[in-house]
Amino acid sequence: MSEILKKYVCLNPFEYLDIQADSQYICCPSWCSTNIRNHGYKPVGFDEDLKASWLGETTAAIRKSVTDGSYSFCNKKVCPSLSKLINTGEVPANFISKEEFESKIKLENYQATPKQVLFGFDRSCNLKCPSCRDKIVPNDDVDSIEHKMKKFIIQSIEDNFSQSIETILITGSGDPIYSKIFREYLIDFDHTKYPNLKNIHLITNGQLLTKDMWNKLQAKNFIKTIEVSIDAATKETYENVTRLNGKWEALLENLEFLSSVDTIQHITFSMVVSQKNYKEMKMFYDIMSHIFRFSRIPFVITFRQIVHWNSGAFSIQDIDRLSIFNPTHIEHTDFLAELDKIKNLNRVDHNFHHLIHR
Repeated sequence: MSEILKKYVCLNPFEYLDIQADSQYICCPSWCSTNIRNHGYKPVGFDEDLKASWLGETTAAIRKSVTDGSYSFCNKKVCPSLSKLINTGEVPANFISKEEFESKIKLENYQATPKQVLFGFDRSCNLKCPSCRDKIVPNDDVDSIEHKMKKFIIQSIEDNFSQSIETILITGSGDPIYSKIFREYLIDFDHTKYPNLKNIHLITNGQLLTKDMWNKLQAKNFIKTIEVSIDAATKETYENVTRLNGKWEALLENLEFLSSVDTIQHITFSMVVSQKNYKEMKMFYDIMSHIFRFSRIPFVITFRQIVHWNSGAFSIQDIDRLSIFNPTHIEHTDFLAELDKIKNLNRVDHNFHHLIHR
């Protein structure tokens, strides 16, 4: 393991910034959970500079760990890129060789400002998925301090990073269409503030991304990639287990519409896998493939291990009981049989490589 990690450098800590209301990360928090915000877990203040944390000591330590090959801040089993690199030898898209990285350092200042920024600072959502939250998180009142704080964060992003941003990701903490602040941002989007912008990546549950809504978005021509988080392949599981408050038929109708949008360049359909839905993995693949069978849009179907979120309805003990990818789980053998059905299919990505290449 250690030898191959010394040969490749993950670019996320040098290019990617996830901004939450009370923290900042330079990767997905499930894969690299260290908060880089200089002042710890506290909301961004009106006088606080987001760039200071991007250039801070914690960030430098994480960067050192990916260049020296230790990856000591990373969860090597949960991160899909590390899982793939370690267990298959395949080099993920966000990794480059150590030699190429050292050459790039001489040519450009990697640490100046991020190329990719995730807007994760509003948790408002129309669903109450138990893996993520234990209740509906409504929009803030527009006169509230919380709403004003989020407006300030957007302004701070534009002040500090807009000149370098190539990709904006919205969101991962809630839904970008239900969220009033993000929906208005997308409807009124001013691309002139981002001279190097190439893509807006939406992360959504898809419930509200209708044709009418899509046509309202000034940002729509920049929305080149979308991830739809679904976690089910049946109406029963979707509406009663993984996507509480969701409507299965509305999701399928919206996906049919998205399959026809010619400005979209890629779509990801994601399924967080647990004991509650693992027997639907192959069915999930079949349904998504069928909906997009005539579409020109490339797509990938991702399967990920369920992990514990402090904001979710599941305790750490609940997550342990749901983790069928744990070899000690009573249904682990059944899970491996289901994994065998999807592991070699086209357009599939997962973080179960350590269970296949043993």
